[in-house]
Amino acid sequence: MSFLEVLKELVEGVEGGIAATLMGMDGIAVEQYIKAEGCDVETVGVEYGKVIEEIKNASSLLNLGTVEEVMVATASSDLLLRMSTPEYYIAFVLSHNSNIGKARYLVRRAAERTASELL
Repeated sequence: MSFLEVLKELVEGVEGGIAATLMGMDGIAVEQYIKAEGCDVETVGVEYGKVIEEIKNASSLLNLGTVEEVMVATASSDLLLRMSTPEYYIAFVLSHNSNIGKARYLVRRAAERTASELL
């Protein structure tokens, strides 16, 4: 299954799914799928990649273990960031009223699928 197919299945699998991107920690997008026009998921991925790096540093400093997932809730949307490998992650944007439990399950599964291709 291609990266695009994995991301499309993720976004289409949750009512309210907007977009998803597979990003490198270097800020370069590997692939993206956008369901709703007007979502700049690549910029979202780049900017929140910096946040992931800071959270990873804090987690390491506090001996909390490796970061697997980060969730950001805003007034209009939710964002799930899931590590696929230590160098790649998926950023998944969905509407605020989406089923976040299902989204977390699907993004974890998508991360596992992409990890096998990235390693």
